[in-house]
This record gives sequence, structure tokens and C-alpha cells, in this order.
Amino acid sequence: MIEENTICKEGIVHAINGDDIEVEITISSACSGCHAKNICLPNDHKQEFVTAKALYHESFEIGERVGLVLKNSAGQKAVIIAYLLPLIVLLIALFGSYAIFKNELVSVIVSIVFVVVYYLILKHFRKKIDESLTFFVKKLL
Repeated sequence: MIEENTICKEGIVHAINGDDIEVEITISSACSGCHAKNICLPNDHKQEFVTAKALYHESFEIGERVGLVLKNSAGQKAVIIAYLLPLIVLLIALFGSYAIFKNELVSVIVSIVFVVVYYLILKHFRKKIDESLTFFVKKLL
């Protein structure tokens, strides 16, 4: 079902709601490996909850340590949707509106409006996008 090239993160099962498994993961900053991290960033860890599906229809228990898996292709798709496409929309709107209005301020305002509209459209299709970017949970060996 899942390709071998996956993004994995360890977490702890927090809740189970039917097919959905809520996993608590710890997000740490890039400084977490530095010897001076306590001086710079004493609070560099953040807890987040991710809803996922069982990978091989395994059963899990609350408090169990599990692996969280996402296809690399899904991760790349998320980056394209969240970062690359809005940049393209921004640039096309900026240069297109400047070609039409010949006014920098108007061009900037129009391009920002286009990006806001893009994100509103994304919000409208959020459920469909979430279905294609599903996380999976698997037992750790």
C-alpha cells in the first residue's frame, strides 16, 4: 500500500476514534542537536496531534509508541500546493497587473488579493486535499 520512500516520525497514540487514530508527535527546532540549545531556545519542542489511518489494519492502544508515515509523493504535493503554486499565482498576478495598470502599488495589491483568493479556494477544497494527503500509522518493531 505504501511505497518504501516514506516520511516517518515517531509518536504516541493519543486517541482512537473508529478508523481514525490521533497521534501525538513532538516537533523540535533545527537547534535541538546543538550543544547551546538551552541558552538560545529553552522551549524548542512543541507537541502536535495528527489524525492518521492504520497502515495494515493493525489494532493500536492508547499510549502505544507508533510510526507516522506519509508518502514522499504526498509530501511533495503538499509543498507544491502550499508554496510553489501561490508563488506562481503571486508572480503572474504581479506582472500581469503591472502590464495592465502600469502602477506598482496597484500591482502589489492585486497580487496579494489573488494569493488570498488562492488560499480561500484551498480552504474550500480542504477535505478533498486532506483525503489525498493521508497519514498512516504503523507499529514500530
